[in-house]
Amino acid sequence: MHSTNYVKGSWAVFANTYLLQAKQPNYSYKNNDAKAMLWPVNMWQVYTNKPQGRELNVFEKTILQLFNVSGKRSLKNEDIANWLGLEIDMVSYIITAQLMPNGWLTEKGQVTSKGVELLDDEVNDSLTTAYIFQCAITGKWLPRVCFSLEEIAPCNDDIRRPKFKLKRASDYVTTPFVVTTHRAFNGAPSEYELETIATQFQDAVYIAKNTRNKDEWQQPPSSFDKLTLTSQNATSVYLTVWGDTTTSFEWTLYDPFAISSTSSWMTTSFKQGCKENKALGNYALSQLGVSDKDLSYEKACLRFAEDAKLKVLVKYPRAGQIKDLTDALFQLFELQERLEQENYSRSAANTEFIIKSIKVVEVVCSYILERYPLNRAVALPKGNGSRDRRLLKQLIVNATKINDEMAEQVLALNASRVYAAAIGKNSSVRAQLAGIFISMEAHPQHPLQFLLEQQTYFSNFYKITHLRDECSHGSSIHIAHQQIKTVISTIDTFLNKLFNGIENNG
Repeated sequence: MHSTNYVKGSWAVFANTYLLQAKQPNYSYKNNDAKAMLWPVNMWQVYTNKPQGRELNVFEKTILQLFNVSGKRSLKNEDIANWLGLEIDMVSYIITAQLMPNGWLTEKGQVTSKGVELLDDEVNDSLTTAYIFQCAITGKWLPRVCFSLEEIAPCNDDIRRPKFKLKRASDYVTTPFVVTTHRAFNGAPSEYELETIATQFQDAVYIAKNTRNKDEWQQPPSSFDKLTLTSQNATSVYLTVWGDTTTSFEWTLYDPFAISSTSSWMTTSFKQGCKENKALGNYALSQLGVSDKDLSYEKACLRFAEDAKLKVLVKYPRAGQIKDLTDALFQLFELQERLEQENYSRSAANTEFIIKSIKVVEVVCSYILERYPLNRAVALPKGNGSRDRRLLKQLIVNATKINDEMAEQVLALNASRVYAAAIGKNSSVRAQLAGIFISMEAHPQHPLQFLLEQQTYFSNFYKITHLRDECSHGSSIHIAHQQIKTVISTIDTFLNKLFNGIENNG
């Protein structure tokens, strides 16, 4: 791997190392809709430490290491106390009350295999290598920790427009847009910034575990304690970032590390990049079909947002009451128009419609859980064992009085995810619904009470949530035109009754 910053003619190259940490996303309308960009980042190497079970304190560790290196030679507590500057009684206590009872040291002063393993674990834990990244355009730290680098090599010699074959089984060549930068951020991250990166990364992994299916992503290690910088020097690299313009009125940016699906922080960096990099701004506008080069990307998006809002509010005048609902509905409307134009012939577009339909429900549920919260969410189960599931069923039935058949449909989830939904963390839609049903005990005039009034509608509604799961797995599931029509009708009923419930019940 090389860090370069050389000039050919007048065109400066930021780096000649290219990383592909996330494959082309299949969330977009068509598989080839997602466009690749090479984003300039500064990369730092870090170490992570991860305690395995019981962590030794410094005195326990030092004393155990002394016994370990002494072999069969006997050590006196008095000698150890002198070497470490401790009282003899303290050394005796550590040996007899900690090291021996835990099975790390025998009465004859021999370190057990368990003790050796513990010492080895502590050494190995401190040597786990990882990488963190800083956007070279904004200077902001990416909230991700990467444990392995997936380097790709161009298949041509043009440094201005490198081309890549990203799929081994295909001859298709991708020519990413190269994002240039003339700014340099050379400062290494502070301890606070390292802590923030670690926390944000671990939060993202937690959310993904609660919202994404296992076959949608690869879970990285995330249970480490801290990040430690290994060098004050950064390596300049290009990170492959995917985005498309078919799922919204503005660019949709995907997580370049594939932990989340879409990425709000990458979207923020993209918008900032469009301000500072005229070439990127023009490229962003051209992909949106805007030819007016005097119009900035930001102003164009504001104009599109107003048009989108008007389009949605014509059908659902009260949609603006709920955060993010206008955008989610606009995306659904746009996709529905395409489906109609193509006579529902594209399987990928049909499955995308199911996913976006449930996204509308998720947005609504987030709003509802915030406005009509659970009392004592802390009482919700934290696991998914049989006892947890019995407790969850009891809470749901007590709050709603629904029958066993409906309760079993609600319980088709991981019970531990309901707590995440209840406290405002991202969670799956069925976990959100379970939390909403439990909250109804404290809110008798709940605006989603209508979901429980008609069992046929209730069952159809839940079938769509499961259909969404099948669609998101990326499998070749066939979605018929009639299924699309049923989903449209079900979501329309859901929204109209929701708005009536909010208006009537406050």
